[in-house]
Amino acid sequence: MWKSFTKVLKKFLVSNMKNFISTHNCTFEELEKILKLATQLKSKPIDNCLKNKSVALVFFNSSLRTRTSFEVGINQLGGHSSTLDVGGQIWNLEYKDGAVMDGQNVEHIKDASKVLSKYFDFVCVRSFPQMEDWNEDKKDPIINSFKKYLDIPLISMESALYHPCQALADIMTIKEKLNKPEKKKFVLSWSYHPKSLPTAVPNSASIIASQFGMDVTIVNPKGFELSKETMNIVEKNCKDKGSNFEVVNSHEGFENADIIYAKSWGSLKYYGQPEIEGSIKKDLKGWIVDKEKMDLTKNAKFMHCLPVRRNVEVADEVLDSKNSIVYDQAENRLHAQKGLLKYLIGDKK
Repeated sequence: MWKSFTKVLKKFLVSNMKNFISTHNCTFEELEKILKLATQLKSKPIDNCLKNKSVALVFFNSSLRTRTSFEVGINQLGGHSSTLDVGGQIWNLEYKDGAVMDGQNVEHIKDASKVLSKYFDFVCVRSFPQMEDWNEDKKDPIINSFKKYLDIPLISMESALYHPCQALADIMTIKEKLNKPEKKKFVLSWSYHPKSLPTAVPNSASIIASQFGMDVTIVNPKGFELSKETMNIVEKNCKDKGSNFEVVNSHEGFENADIIYAKSWGSLKYYGQPEIEGSIKKDLKGWIVDKEKMDLTKNAKFMHCLPVRRNVEVADEVLDSKNSIVYDQAENRLHAQKGLLKYLIGDKK
């Protein structure tokens, strides 16, 4: 009777968190358990929790850390991965329901999802926004189309809105370096970039910092605010945790920071209008993280998700300094994702 009960309980726990699309859909306890598993797997990398399991890695966009860390991690957990490049190794995929498919897209995500569900135990998807229409991109259409039609767990390897696996690695690294992140000052700083970039990383970084009780300061020039949806989530988390939240339009926000997280993102005000945004950004090339700005902090650690444009987003003197922990972040992508996979498969020790 007890074995039957524990079997039912385990099934309930697994289904309780089927998909991993954003950390704000996870409880603090779930995140802590994933990080505990990640830490254990960092110490002892080889595990067989994915023995006889297969994972599909579906890429709509380029990747270095995400692709390699997932492939290596799945192998270390005893599983098998198949990497599928949309428009390369597999057909171009359509996501709109009811679409008349007389263009370049050969297969619908609905059909692909149902087939992949027959072959695999997990599907992981990486898909950037189109960066043309914010009202369309903020629906996160591709990841939500997979979520709608898959019959197996879905893991986002970055979507139009969020990069939750990066966020897991970020907070794992912060916990390693600061021990207890609560009430430590986390500064997310906009930095100059010649291109208009998505908001997925800054969204997820600010959200998970707020989930772990950090004082969150977002530093950005006027006109480059994150979405109201993200700001509301971060503000609520900070209120619930008793921490502080503020937005500052100058580098004075660096003062007394424990963490500086640099990342560029595009203006929602001029979304899909790169020429207008580009003309505005010509006067913002001074938004680079350099030693002078880091000197305002409380000997802060420097973070960036990579890839990074050296001496554009951040100066070499900062990126190559002893306070830079970007390679630790990158390494922890491997361990955090392994912890996530082990948690989702049902091993929650």
